[in-house]
Amino acid sequence: MCFRASLAAERRHCDHDFHEKQCSAECEMLEDTEWLSDFAFFTDLLCHMNNLNVKMQGKNQLIDDIWAHLKAFKLKLNLFALQLAKNRLSHFSKLNSIPSVNEEKLKNYEDGLKKPHFEFERRFQDFSPIQTELDIFTMPFNVNCEAVRSDLQLELIELPSNNHLKQSFLNMPKLEFYKSLSKVSFPNLISHAQKISAMFASSYICEQVFSTMNLKKNYFTSRLTDEHLASFLRISTSHFEPQYKELLKIKSQFHSSH
Repeated sequence: MCFRASLAAERRHCDHDFHEKQCSAECEMLEDTEWLSDFAFFTDLLCHMNNLNVKMQGKNQLIDDIWAHLKAFKLKLNLFALQLAKNRLSHFSKLNSIPSVNEEKLKNYEDGLKKPHFEFERRFQDFSPIQTELDIFTMPFNVNCEAVRSDLQLELIELPSNNHLKQSFLNMPKLEFYKSLSKVSFPNLISHAQKISAMFASSYICEQVFSTMNLKKNYFTSRLTDEHLASFLRISTSHFEPQYKELLKIKSQFHSSH
């Protein structure tokens, strides 16, 4: 019994020494100004990237919306690098809270921002060839007609001449605006808008479908057929509202047994 008590006391002593050493190492790290400045810089940068990630999530995001967020973030990275070179930390609140950050560290951070900027350029280089196509969809009233395809030029010239269409573009969502255009007067512009809006801006819709399917196809709905599941997923992920009154008018009797 005494042996067990002695062994337990020795273990507690070892644990105490271990925690003291670990705490001492952590305290030394928290007193290291260079480590703190690195930690603060990456925390600020991750906050900016997280804000970008949040903006790109959710439904009803078109490809031009996603591209606008990405272009804005690349410009922000350029601004951050320029301000770090001038020791201006207004957009790095955590780093700004560190009492003294030497110029060499700021130069390293400035150089470090070039890597994510390069990665953004590399990963999203496919957007550059379709930049004009996106501009036509996003700002049909402000594009240079000489720089677009010939089948769109005459329609883009006619579009700004209509004050009613100008007002509609300002007051309506983009898709609703293109739906309201005359198919006779603007067939090519409508076709172009359909092509751009059909591009998948993100995997949100796919993830939504899989999540919905996993919730519904379980042990309690084991008799759910593939046909019923497909219909259910179509209803769950679409914006269309069933016309219940019209459906009731079609039905002559509501119970097959009557």
